[in-house]
Amino acid sequence: MKKECILKNISLRITLSLKNLTPKEVSVSLAYKESSEQIYKILNQSLKMKKADENWITSFYAKFDFHKDQSYRIDVNLDNKPSIGSIQFQLGELLQKGTQIRENNYYSIKTELLLIQQGNLVLQHWAGMKLLNTDGLFSRSDPFLQFYQWDGEQWNQIHQTEFVECNLNPTWIPFQIDMGLMNFEDELKNFKIECWDHSKKNPPKHKFIGSLEISFSEIMASQSKIFKLQNPNHEQCGSLKLLSLQINTNKNFISQLQRTQIQTQIFFEFTLNSMNLHQISHKQLNFFQQFLITIGSQLFQYNQQHSGRLFGFGGNYQNLNKDYFEISNGSNGIQGICTDYCKCIKDVAFENKIQVTPALFEIVKQSELFKPNFTVGLLLILDEIADEEKLNQFVNHQLILPTIMIFITLKENAVQLSKIINSQVNQNKIRLCSLKENDSKSMQVLKEDIFQIIEHEMKSFYKLNF
Repeated sequence: MKKECILKNISLRITLSLKNLTPKEVSVSLAYKESSEQIYKILNQSLKMKKADENWITSFYAKFDFHKDQSYRIDVNLDNKPSIGSIQFQLGELLQKGTQIRENNYYSIKTELLLIQQGNLVLQHWAGMKLLNTDGLFSRSDPFLQFYQWDGEQWNQIHQTEFVECNLNPTWIPFQIDMGLMNFEDELKNFKIECWDHSKKNPPKHKFIGSLEISFSEIMASQSKIFKLQNPNHEQCGSLKLLSLQINTNKNFISQLQRTQIQTQIFFEFTLNSMNLHQISHKQLNFFQQFLITIGSQLFQYNQQHSGRLFGFGGNYQNLNKDYFEISNGSNGIQGICTDYCKCIKDVAFENKIQVTPALFEIVKQSELFKPNFTVGLLLILDEIADEEKLNQFVNHQLILPTIMIFITLKENAVQLSKIINSQVNQNKIRLCSLKENDSKSMQVLKEDIFQIIEHEMKSFYKLNF
């Protein structure tokens, strides 16, 4: 069975300083979990560390996915004995901070993150010369190229060209690949190119023409820029010629995330129609608690306080008679926000009237203060709104701000908002998502939708590569 190819786009370096311990061998056991998992899964049973002066050092590669809550656990093992302790961290938080240091009675451990995809795009133009014909006397090969990255464990495919029909001396269309994907920004590290004869069958049975492993330093040192392909079954299988190569420095989403904080503001509805959804139970989380844990906590990773702000509207809190009220401020992490939410419910008088535009103006105000970083406003609306005309006027005005506002509603209540938000006049700063009540999978689907919207809007605002 073929091993699944997973592109690795960050490198995690672990430096371990031991306290009054002198082992002969040190290793770390790695485990991970995603947001859908309640337990950790073993990634590598044991990763050997190397002694460097007074510290032990090792590193591993991991795929970063903005849409997932990726948590890791590192257990430290000395001389093949049981773990003497463990630490946990989240990739999103580490991407934002770059370095984390944790310690206990036995050791101090530093985890550093290095981006592999840094936005250096390699524009390249390749041609084939006298390629092997795998189609017999009366036809010619239809060659195409595949490019591979070596991540220390396996070859991962990172690009495939179009095929050129019936041609043993083809020229492929120029293309670009992130240098980090090709060689981890290391000009001495090899990447691999394979040349295949395209098969039109279903399923296809492509025929191998030849391959080569090469580094950028070898490419730049070559005067002819012609490189011979290798095939164990054929002495002569042709060559590849590099017609042109150019390295362009460009922005990409991962590097932008590392230097951009995300400010998250969440607004919960407190109307009579939503009262049953606010019921607190020791048996299971209610609708709003699920939202905070599943979606809010992941977004908080991209804020230096590891937090966000929670507001309420559609009800009267502590007899303040305001259009919206603050439940928890930005100094609290996810546990503090959840606690503040549970405490506030007993002091809220549930009403019937929802004014949403004051909340939108609050998001705009905070976004102005938070520039050049990005602000996300999430508004859970489960009832009809009372200021439809004002919302119509709001979506008519374009906002040149690093922000996105997302309304979340139950599917059966989405008609009124959908008519306004999905109209042609909406200037792309307000989106609508919906989910089903009491559907366990619906919250995960909603999370995917929300993070795709945020990623798209950030790329658009910062003019990043798609």
